[in-house]
Amino acid sequence: MRGAKLRHTGGIILTLLAVTRPGGGATVTESGFASVSAERVIGQASPQNPEAFQFLRADARGRLYLLRGDTLAVDQVQPSGKLTPAGKAPAEPASDDSVITDAALSPDGDRWLLLIGHDRLAVLKGEKLRDLPAAVWVVSALAFTADGPLVAVLPAQETSGEDATAPPARASFDKPPLLLRLDEQKGQWQTLVPGKVFQRRDSRVPVPLEIRAERASMVTTGAKGSLWVAQQDAYTLKKFSRAGSLEASLAVAGGSVQWKDRTEDDWKRLEKSAASSGMKVQRSQLGSLQAAKVVRALTAEDSRVYLVVETPAGLALDRWDAVTQALDRVQLANVTSGPSRLSVAAAHDGLYLAGGHLGEPLWRLDWQRLEEAKWKPVPNAVVESAVAAGRAR
Repeated sequence: MRGAKLRHTGGIILTLLAVTRPGGGATVTESGFASVSAERVIGQASPQNPEAFQFLRADARGRLYLLRGDTLAVDQVQPSGKLTPAGKAPAEPASDDSVITDAALSPDGDRWLLLIGHDRLAVLKGEKLRDLPAAVWVVSALAFTADGPLVAVLPAQETSGEDATAPPARASFDKPPLLLRLDEQKGQWQTLVPGKVFQRRDSRVPVPLEIRAERASMVTTGAKGSLWVAQQDAYTLKKFSRAGSLEASLAVAGGSVQWKDRTEDDWKRLEKSAASSGMKVQRSQLGSLQAAKVVRALTAEDSRVYLVVETPAGLALDRWDAVTQALDRVQLANVTSGPSRLSVAAAHDGLYLAGGHLGEPLWRLDWQRLEEAKWKPVPNAVVESAVAAGRAR
């Protein structure tokens, strides 16, 4: 294992990953990390449809699929970049009031879990779109496991929509969930992983912006049904078992949210992104501060987890190896993206990344190129042992 082990008085074993100097023979960025260039497979810098999203996902066999957010058509992406239709699009395409905002692919590749707008959840299989029960809580991220649909949620109730389920009892807000799994036989969302109550600061009630920054998540599935959950606005990565038990926890730079002032360009990008989802930004209701984005995309491949992260030097690719307990990084030399969502997927021939809007580029990093890249350890990364993490959950 890289780095030194320190034992705290409480019996928690921590692994500190130290920074090493870049070696020769590699392009080194100002950040001190070597860079790797991805191959652009398809797509253009200007999206075909800036008001529609695209979602790149891979199934358990490494087959790569691209879902169009406007028509719900699904294409299989071939290594050559050719798009092969994977069945017919459903009769109910997305409309102005039903924008697809997130999507997850089932392990067998024949079903999609969709978040439509802010609160409508549905499963797409072939040409059929089937609505699911409302999750009640605000949905933050989706995953489709071998056990069925799963959502990560925020500790706030969803009140929009006439068909929304009755809000949870008052006592439920004292024990908000983090991950919900759908019991398809009962037609109910059930808590798989409980969440923490948001910690108040200075005896004041946290505003929605703070709640989202502290809890907005990304989820991906790993080996043996495990679940990897990363925070979007702070560098934390947690591994849960198929049954929902916390097995490992990783934090970089303390895993805390960093706040910064919004610039006029930030406001314009936010307004443009909101408009593409059919929403309108009210500046007076958001405030001048925003959380600095950290994790932009997440996927797992065997015992490794890949995270696309924001750094001062641009986008970087981090690789967490659960066997060696090492967190390493390379800068992404030619992958550019605005503030919109990114997709990352582990296919049989490499790691693929895609811009968020329809028609934006798809990039590929083949596995050999990734193995030969000059990975360097990420500084200030701390791993908490599974036993201690379980007690602290």
